[in-house]
Amino acid sequence: MDNQNQEIGKIVDIREKVQAHLGETIEITSQFGRKRENRHKVNLIEAYATHFIIENIPARGPKTTESYQYGDILTQTILIHYPNA
Repeated sequence: MDNQNQEIGKIVDIREKVQAHLGETIEITSQFGRKRENRHKVNLIEAYATHFIIENIPARGPKTTESYQYGDILTQTILIHYPNA
C-alpha cells in the first residue's frame, strides 16, 4: 500500500510541474518501440486532473491535438523537455 501512495505522490508532482508550464512551447519525445522515438515541439494548451492536452506544431500541414495521461510521463512512454530546465 505504501508503494501505491508513493506513485500517487509522484503523479501529483508531475501534474503540478505540467500545470506550471501551461501555455508554453515544450518538446516531447514519444516512444514508438525499441529504438524508434519522435521528438517534436508542442504547445501545452490544457491540463486536467488526470490528463493534459497538447497541440502539435508541424512544419507543414494542419495543427493536431493529442492528450496524454500523467502516468505516461511516470512510465516514460513520453518524455517532456521543458524550456530553461
